[in-house]
Amino acid sequence: MTHLSSTLYFLILLTVLIRTYPSHAQFCYNATGNFTSNSAYAKNRDAVLSSLASNVAAHDGFYATTIVEDPNTIYAITFCRGDSSPDTCASCVKSAVEDLVVKCPNQKAAFSWGTGEPPCIIRYSDTPIYGILQTYPTIRHYNVGNITINSEIWWDLALGLVNQAADGSSKLKFATGQVNLKDNRTIYSMLQCSPDLSPDECRRCFYNAIDAYVKCCREKPGVTAYKPSCIFRWDLYPFLELNPSPPSSSSPPASAPSAPGGNISKGKTNKSTMTIIAIVIPIGGLMALLFLTCFVLRRKGKKMDEVIQGKSGPKEFTTKESSQFDLATIQIATNDFSCEIQIATNDFSCENKLGEGGFGEVFKGRLPNGQQIAVKRLSQSSRQGDEEFKNEVLLVAKLQHRNLVRLLGFCLEGDEKLLAYEFVPNKSLDYFLFDPEKRKQLDWPLRYKIVSGIARGMLYLHEDSRLRIIHRDLKCSNILLDSEMNPKISDFGMARIFGVNQTQANTNKIMGTFGYMSPEYAMHEEFSVKSDVYSFGILLLEIICGKKNNFYHQLEGGKYLASYVWNQWREGMPLEVVDPTIVNSYSRDQVLQCLHICLLCI
Repeated sequence: MTHLSSTLYFLILLTVLIRTYPSHAQFCYNATGNFTSNSAYAKNRDAVLSSLASNVAAHDGFYATTIVEDPNTIYAITFCRGDSSPDTCASCVKSAVEDLVVKCPNQKAAFSWGTGEPPCIIRYSDTPIYGILQTYPTIRHYNVGNITINSEIWWDLALGLVNQAADGSSKLKFATGQVNLKDNRTIYSMLQCSPDLSPDECRRCFYNAIDAYVKCCREKPGVTAYKPSCIFRWDLYPFLELNPSPPSSSSPPASAPSAPGGNISKGKTNKSTMTIIAIVIPIGGLMALLFLTCFVLRRKGKKMDEVIQGKSGPKEFTTKESSQFDLATIQIATNDFSCEIQIATNDFSCENKLGEGGFGEVFKGRLPNGQQIAVKRLSQSSRQGDEEFKNEVLLVAKLQHRNLVRLLGFCLEGDEKLLAYEFVPNKSLDYFLFDPEKRKQLDWPLRYKIVSGIARGMLYLHEDSRLRIIHRDLKCSNILLDSEMNPKISDFGMARIFGVNQTQANTNKIMGTFGYMSPEYAMHEEFSVKSDVYSFGILLLEIICGKKNNFYHQLEGGKYLASYVWNQWREGMPLEVVDPTIVNSYSRDQVLQCLHICLLCI
């Protein structure tokens, strides 16, 4: 019995320890070209890779560098898992570099996932990679066997970590968490993103990694999904380093490729490079200046027609729905000379500024006839400004409904792109709903009125207007309230027109607000009428509960609002989620009906 027991124990232990991957994993890019031994690129690659281990440990687990030597420039990035000690981090990177050189001997670009514990990631390329999201290829490691876990618990944990890692204060964009199961087991999970990426790019990488796991290994008892720009892992045992060394506060920040400290200088090569730069830059700068001058002069003459007509031919802009304003009229309308600090060229008064969004600022104004307006001034630096301008002018000018904000006119003059809307005095729904005191002004009859108005507006966009419109960014801050607290849907910069028989479309760039996005849009970049329906469900949920659809630690040990409401509904206690400020004014049947609709939408 003793021998049998020890044998069984050994087999069980072996089953747990056996993984479906080797000690390191590489991906060598042949498409970018190869180099030969003893070439300049080979020497530069060796110099870059040999510098990574010591530098990543000295820079708190993340390091980026480059050698600039055209045409043999090389870029490199490495980072270690957020719980790695400096010694462990350096050791992992050193080992991964040694393996990478053997497995990718002459490729100009490659990735390595050093899968020791904790792992590290190395990327190098002959093209820029700093700040660029890379989600392909994917390496998935999983434990043998199968397991069934409540998907809601698993998703709550995983999605709760997405925002913590993307938006958190951790320099390494690293987050960990755990949740206890009813059978006394514990799920441990972690997410980490390359620190050079933006929060939205990190979320996109995380969703891709989670989706890669779901497609291959949903029933496996522990999985790691590696992408060049992020890591996702969960397991049924604690896998983090128990006592990671805290990052040194005196260490300099990790160097970006353009930072002098991140470059590796090279004697004669560097001198010759500087000589070439000294000659080329003045000449190139003069030529670029002449080119830009001609381009701008030509562009200004064409810009009005290009933006208004777009690719589909001329559009009828000056209609009874909207008209074109000249810039001077808008400047006078939005100026307040009592304000000491003026924006730009003594126009668009700071006193009249109503708010600021992703595409620019909004100002209150008054036309010469006394009519109040709200002017959206699109940012000159935003590449998305032209697209939003075309969308809003083309779409909103043709849409007329009491629950949609009305476009009065536009101005396209010089570098200014301006949209003039009817002025809506009571700001947006989130201004009231998420403020503990102002929320009290929204009793249940008023909230029900707002919900009904939003629903009528969405029905018009989807079914009853001349065009089928997908809004793509329905949320509380885009619901404006007029003097009688009637809701008006605003901000059509991300909207898309659908054909009569079209059911869905794809986009190559996710735009919108996380928390309101449908799963198929956030993870697969597919959107349809149902995407707006999902957003409406989240919006309705927030109106009933008086809370944002965020991760709340106080809700049943930590849940998203939507998951918490679903649990309460299943357990027969749906009214427990209702905002306490409306308990004395709500209709039980109406609230239950709205909750039911909300959950069906989500």
